Amino acid sequence: MKQYLLLILSLFAAITYAQNTTINGSVIDANTGESLIGASVVYGKGMGVAADYDGNFVFSVPSGDRKITVSYVGYLQESKSIKAKGKSVTVKFKLKPMQLSEVHIVSDVARDRETPVAFTTVSLKKVNEELASQDIPMILNSTPGVYATQSGGGDGDARITIRGFNQRNVAVMIDGIPVNDMENGWVYWSNWSGLDAVTSNIQVQRGLGASKIAIPSVGGTMNILTRGIGNKQSGTIKQDIGSFGRLKTSIGYNSGKMDNGWGFTLAGSYKRGNGFVQETWTEGYFYYAKIQKEIGNHTFTLSAMGAPQKHGQRSYKSNIATYDTTFSQSLGDTSSFEGRIINQGIDYNKHWGDIDRWTLNSNGDTIHNNSILNTKQNYFHKPQYSLRHFWVVNDKFYISNISYASIGNGGGTGISGNTNNYDDYGQYHLQDAYNGNINNIDVLYSDDESKSSTYLRSSINNHYWYGLLSTVNYNPSEEISISGGLDLRTYKGEHYREVYDLLGGNYAIDESNGLQLTQIKNVGDIVGYHNDGFVKWLGGFGQVEYNNGRVSTFFNLSGSNSGYRRHDYFKKKDLVLSDTTFTEVLGTSVTTEIEYNNAGNIIGAHKTMNLDTVLWNGQTYTMYSDEARDAITDWEWIKGFTVKTGANYNVDELNNVFFNIGYISKAPRFNNVFDYSNQLFRDIQNERVKAVEGGYSYRSRFLSANLNAYHTSWINKPSNGGVTIEVDEVPYKANINGMNALHQGIEIDFAYKLSNKLTFEGLVSLGDWRWTSSDTVRFYDDDNNPVIDESGNEIIVTFDAEGVHVGDAAQTQYGISFRYEPTSNSYFKIRGTYFDDYYSEFDPLSLNGVNSGRESWKIPAYQLVDLHAGYKISITPKNKLDIKFSVLNLLNEIYISDAQNNDPYNANYQDFDAKSAGVFFGLGRRFNVSAKINF
Repeated sequence: MKQYLLLILSLFAAITYAQNTTINGSVIDANTGESLIGASVVYGKGMGVAADYDGNFVFSVPSGDRKITVSYVGYLQESKSIKAKGKSVTVKFKLKPMQLSEVHIVSDVARDRETPVAFTTVSLKKVNEELASQDIPMILNSTPGVYATQSGGGDGDARITIRGFNQRNVAVMIDGIPVNDMENGWVYWSNWSGLDAVTSNIQVQRGLGASKIAIPSVGGTMNILTRGIGNKQSGTIKQDIGSFGRLKTSIGYNSGKMDNGWGFTLAGSYKRGNGFVQETWTEGYFYYAKIQKEIGNHTFTLSAMGAPQKHGQRSYKSNIATYDTTFSQSLGDTSSFEGRIINQGIDYNKHWGDIDRWTLNSNGDTIHNNSILNTKQNYFHKPQYSLRHFWVVNDKFYISNISYASIGNGGGTGISGNTNNYDDYGQYHLQDAYNGNINNIDVLYSDDESKSSTYLRSSINNHYWYGLLSTVNYNPSEEISISGGLDLRTYKGEHYREVYDLLGGNYAIDESNGLQLTQIKNVGDIVGYHNDGFVKWLGGFGQVEYNNGRVSTFFNLSGSNSGYRRHDYFKKKDLVLSDTTFTEVLGTSVTTEIEYNNAGNIIGAHKTMNLDTVLWNGQTYTMYSDEARDAITDWEWIKGFTVKTGANYNVDELNNVFFNIGYISKAPRFNNVFDYSNQLFRDIQNERVKAVEGGYSYRSRFLSANLNAYHTSWINKPSNGGVTIEVDEVPYKANINGMNALHQGIEIDFAYKLSNKLTFEGLVSLGDWRWTSSDTVRFYDDDNNPVIDESGNEIIVTFDAEGVHVGDAAQTQYGISFRYEPTSNSYFKIRGTYFDDYYSEFDPLSLNGVNSGRESWKIPAYQLVDLHAGYKISITPKNKLDIKFSVLNLLNEIYISDAQNNDPYNANYQDFDAKSAGVFFGLGRRFNVSAKINF
């Protein structure tokens, strides 16, 4: 009888278990996408769970109708009714804050079915699953219109383009603070390595974007949002292990909001590794601290972050045969390989070599000291500090003030002297340099010390950047929002080279400083050049938004006044007198004195530095005179502005359409204002951008899809540094003001939930980016007369790029991914991305004569497949071990990721084809395993 009873009870339990349904869900901030850790999830009287560190939750209930209510401090409560049936059901909650947050106001986060721009939000979940110790831009290749590569392969050397615009024209911000270099617009991702440890999400807005301030968002805006102070205390410990000795240890702690109004977040990491490319080793740290205090309606936040690092680089491209002759021949290369460096592998790096720093001891014995040296090393530390004040005046009025500072120090090394000395394997002959230096006595400078003819120098780029971003937001009604503010910045960039490694010698010689008292340079002395670039930015903005639930629209106007100034410390000083000015006349000059014996033979020599003098009206002046002035320019101020508008219309609960249109007048970059001689460019004109975009989105329980089309016209697209000609030893420089391009295309992305366990995603991006201009550049002197040659003919430079495709990014992109969750604690994801129509980077000014209108070489199309998987193991009811595994480039695709047409540094040909190009091959198969404990 007992046996029957046990059997009945077992069957009843099995039936009951079979009728249970697993509910999987997530809770995020509706505005920022940030996970709401510890959110309360109630699914019945006395029954509930808390969202975990990733904002996820899971529980099981008997089949039937259920009501789930989610709440979180500071957010509006939300309830959803679901039908629990089958094995599992997925539900997502997007909670709206009770009041606008500072991130919402300052960071200009785009919102689904409200903000009329094309955007993609990369969630914290995706960052955790797919980044796999890569540079942050690499995870964005699954975003329409984005092309990111690792460039030379060094850690932190990634680059990104959006819609064919490189990152000089993509506004990158961290919590709303701009980080593009104030002089050249570039973003150095090695400065932000480790930021993923505190990233909440990454939002990529394509096109002009939703930012209120005047920023270089021609191609798009990339906003990295860090995690705030959560309601719950939490922490993490994470260990990454990857290919080629890659190790990374990360820790993090969030105090949560304490009863006394305080809260803080701390994070840090350490990494090291060897790199896929030869001698691209890396070592670095990351630190992050945020402390917050709430006092009534005021919130004060002080934060600091930085990533001191040092890594080896591969800076210069090589021709294809240098890596692989079979690959080169498959692309039509029929040239002779005799006498060339070939077949060194796709990980080849020309910048390193073996060196034995031998010395002789007192007995005359040779003491060997062998090592490998990469002559291209980057080392930098760019901490960013910010102090924020957010004031909720009332439920309609908000004020935000952010003061920030970024002080960067570091540089990158390279060879000075004989830069073209390679062995049969393509590695630099460092030993020849060392052996030639160690006993190189030059009596012109020293009778007993050795002169280094070849040595390592470091190009230093220190900068000091301070800014204030002040925003006021007023909501006179639930439908209308009015905002405005100031964007103030000041920047100083120090640029010079210094002796880094004398490679066996005691000193080096540098003659480039017109003010120096000696040409003899030791380690740490400045050589080559020394100048400061100053930039001031005065910006203001205003925006009006309207949203009635069905229609949302905005109008934005922003303006800026950019000031540029250059100070050259190596140029001779000007003599400024009351009645006249002598330009670059006071400094030092060198004389060489030769010593002869009585027979007239040379027995010695030495060089002497002498002060330049100017005699005027009976007075002698030198560089030490009060009337001597440094070679510093006047301020050059250039105004710019942005005007844009757009609207979104929600047709119904599933469909919405939007459009936006805008115009940018953008001040040119620093090196298109002043040249390296402190000369102001002639005929400086703003870059001008006209853009229009439209889109359609569909949202349902199972399908999310976006379609948008864009048309961006770029007028006066700058040629870096302009064009220089020289007549009678007088240089003439001019900007190219007729270089125009048209970028247009269509983008599609979607996600389809095939079941509660399986999701399918896809994307299509079809671009058509072309130059639209041909022109003749003329040069004028200071009196505005045409510059003529010796024969009396006007000097001109012509180019014809009309109809030629823009280079340096793939214009066609396809992508698919499948994500499968066998259980609530595991996932498996495979992603494939295909790139085509990448035209090599080229200089449009080279398209003249027989090459007018000629397309640059197009690299072969390629596809990359990545595999990601993960599993969570419960350690305690509240703590889990999260294990993730990734294989990047799963199929070990051999492909070219970056190319320069007719590369002048490598190719022996100028034929617009494979044999003429300099390239970087992409990285091969790599893996990454991580284990993280959340507590």
